[in-house]
Amino acid sequence: MSLRALVGLTAAATLTGLGIQTASAQAARPKAPIYGVTLDDVSSINAIVASLTHLPYKPTVRVVFDPGTSAADYYAPLVKLHQVAYVMGEVMDSYYFPVDSTTYSARTNELVSTLKNVVDVWEIANEINGEWLRANPSGPTTTATSQEQQIGQMVGNAYDIVKGAGGLVSVTMYYNDDGKGTNCYELPMDSWRTWATNFLPSRVRQGADYALFSYYPYQDCPGLNPTWANDFKLLESIFPVAKVGFGEIGTSSTSAPLSVQQNLIKSYYPMGTTSMAADPRFIGGYFWWNYVEQMLPYSTSSYWSLLNNTIKPLAAPQ
Repeated sequence: MSLRALVGLTAAATLTGLGIQTASAQAARPKAPIYGVTLDDVSSINAIVASLTHLPYKPTVRVVFDPGTSAADYYAPLVKLHQVAYVMGEVMDSYYFPVDSTTYSARTNELVSTLKNVVDVWEIANEINGEWLRANPSGPTTTATSQEQQIGQMVGNAYDIVKGAGGLVSVTMYYNDDGKGTNCYELPMDSWRTWATNFLPSRVRQGADYALFSYYPYQDCPGLNPTWANDFKLLESIFPVAKVGFGEIGTSSTSAPLSVQQNLIKSYYPMGTTSMAADPRFIGGYFWWNYVEQMLPYSTSSYWSLLNNTIKPLAAPQ
């Protein structure tokens, strides 16, 4: 996510002694609708697992893999998570860009080779159209175009790695343009409406399993007026075989007004039964960013209770 402070990972788990769990673990496509949450820190894994098991339905957890950690650090926590949830692995958050292609491919290779049995979906591109991912956010246009082309090729390489291992691929676009004249992009080329067509290799657009929006309407990208049914139809036309939904929602600060955060949870998690109910390719997702910060321990968290009560009357994944 853009412009945020991240909580670092402090997990000390290794692969040692986990051979039996390795053999028994197997990736699977998450059942839909997806009720997702994001984990930007898995050090409190027992509290996380306890909270997930008390949600109404089996959730999908989106795990942020931080640079500077090894894939092996995540193995033991992911084995535990995978027993109670589907797992989406975020190769690298947009916060950590710019990054060179060699580094990105090496990281993707490391993660996929180590964790492919405990990760069900690989998010190979996070907020990939955000201008902060390139070295020159403000241009000039010729420089920015060249840098975006390199980013697109980087995503293509990651796609090849994941698909070569038999994995499912997700691409997350930063929702920065409502198509009605309001946007928060730096340059027109950054609009989600055109970026993927202009910069992603066709094999990624034609083969991505999930195409998702990251949406932060409070202060990061305010004033937008989405028409979600139309916006998702456009996203579906760009990614013709992908299921669509939200890859990330929230606020960049946990100190955002309580009413703002509550309204996001209450408005978006039920969307599959409201404004998007007629779209068979819409799978939900949502993946509230501040799950670890706000919803643990679950027994005393008002945010967890709100999420639980919001999901409870909704359709069960199947």
